[in-house]
Amino acid sequence: MKVTKPSKIPPMEDMGDSIFKIVLPQPFYAPNNIYLYADNGLTLIDSGYIESIPLLQASLKTRGFSLKDIRHVIYTHNHLDHISSALALKSYARNAIFYGYKSMQDGVGNYIESMKLFEQATEDLFCRAFGDPEKLNEILTKSRNGWNQFFNRFQETKKGTPFLNIDVAIDHNDSLEISGRTFRFIYTPGHNLYHITPVEVDSKVYFSGDLIIANLTAIYSELDGSLNDYHFTLSHLLEEPIERLLPAHGKEIENPKKTITLVKKTLSILEKGVIRRLKEGPSDLLHLMEAAIGKKVHSGGHLPTALGLIYSILRKLQLEGLVKFEIRENGYEIFHVQ
Repeated sequence: MKVTKPSKIPPMEDMGDSIFKIVLPQPFYAPNNIYLYADNGLTLIDSGYIESIPLLQASLKTRGFSLKDIRHVIYTHNHLDHISSALALKSYARNAIFYGYKSMQDGVGNYIESMKLFEQATEDLFCRAFGDPEKLNEILTKSRNGWNQFFNRFQETKKGTPFLNIDVAIDHNDSLEISGRTFRFIYTPGHNLYHITPVEVDSKVYFSGDLIIANLTAIYSELDGSLNDYHFTLSHLLEEPIERLLPAHGKEIENPKKTITLVKKTLSILEKGVIRRLKEGPSDLLHLMEAAIGKKVHSGGHLPTALGLIYSILRKLQLEGLVKFEIRENGYEIFHVQ
């Protein structure tokens, strides 16, 4: 394992309610929040990107812990910035029990092969969005470099396994005693097919994964998500007795119920905006996304999922007979109002 320089070690921040947070960098998206309890060993909510394992170890050491002290790891879903460390973490945290949604292990299987399929689906999305061959080639090259970095890092991890192994399969509304704390688990699909929200029952703290990010509409992926499921999940969360909502990216959600309601409204606004823009004339996915979300998304790691969000809205409008798709060369698509 690489040695981490002290100046780069992320702090193990006390969040109150006996919760600590470690913010781990990773190459694809915004840094990940890893939440943990330090009762009778460590209980983690997600464990981050595979390359960030040394940083996780270094951060734990600032409070006298190590990877060997991890006893439980609860995964919100299988996206690589949340779970890819699991491919090697078992070798360092030999006593850890891994938890995830009941169909996730069988559904994913060989994690490396599943990510190659995800890479191809991402490229297909870029081909739909970019009509300029030069810009398309630029974005595909950048994407491939990022994916190759992940695949190469896995190959360099001699203790890793390509298969995702979950010890305890979680179903909707399951309750489990974990290191003296009661957790309830809610199946919350939409962003991802296998997404769950762990809830610490006594404090009513909800670990929301990627459902809501930084008080904004969750940028979720059409590649393995569902817009209809996402709407259902948000409505369900509004019925929950949420005291605190801790997302996997960004700061704590200050007013959970208000924010969830705002996210629902924002999705409706995005949909109306897409229709309004298409009434002005035909457009492609890239320009519809930029009009709805902004061009700043190009400078971050959320471009494919931002495109996926708008594309799923277009698919919904197509099913409703409001929008038609025109497929051109190499999969590039133009959209029209019916």
